[in-house]
Amino acid sequence: MNQTKPTLIFDMDGVILDTEQLVRRCWNEIAPEFHADAIDAVFLTTVGTTRVHTCSILRERYGADFPAEEFNNAVSRRYHVIDDAEGVPVKTGARELLQWARDNAYTIGLASSTRQAVVEKELSERGLLPYFDYVLGGDRIARSKPAPDIYETACRALHAVPADTYAIEDSYNGIRAAHAAGMRPIMVPDLLPPTQEMYTLAAHIFPNLTAFHEFLKRQ
Repeated sequence: MNQTKPTLIFDMDGVILDTEQLVRRCWNEIAPEFHADAIDAVFLTTVGTTRVHTCSILRERYGADFPAEEFNNAVSRRYHVIDDAEGVPVKTGARELLQWARDNAYTIGLASSTRQAVVEKELSERGLLPYFDYVLGGDRIARSKPAPDIYETACRALHAVPADTYAIEDSYNGIRAAHAAGMRPIMVPDLLPPTQEMYTLAAHIFPNLTAFHEFLKRQ
């Protein structure tokens, strides 16, 4: 474990990659096929959770017989069509922050609710995978964020003390998970604005990764 610098563990979607807006677009495009009303509000409650947990949320909202897996598959197909055609950009400041952290001997992890294979593919295609000492996808843990499992597992794998580890998140569920794991949650909002709960749970809230980068430089 790095004795002089805090470990950094990032979420991916909405933090490293600007994917959340595209996923939201896909949900809204696919929803009419499944007669799913008020889909945008439902989508926002799923930000930061795994596919399995998302299916549970969909069934709670639309009924036990709602074809949640089929819906998610349709969203995924639409997402990849748009991604292949238009691409998904890296979030502003992410690459610079990761390079600086690597150059300054930080331990860097990633803990995403997205499936492991997808996480590795997305990061690899953008040349970001080598920055991370450890990458963990949501299908490798039992309970989704907001449970602390994924962060507890990542901290163990990196030999990091949770209280000395920053978890960089954009979602309420991610901040809740990091706080429950005893970490230092950092919120960099994407789709979801900070709430009073977030101000209570987060160690710091920054408008973007560049501001967090400047904060680290001053430590």
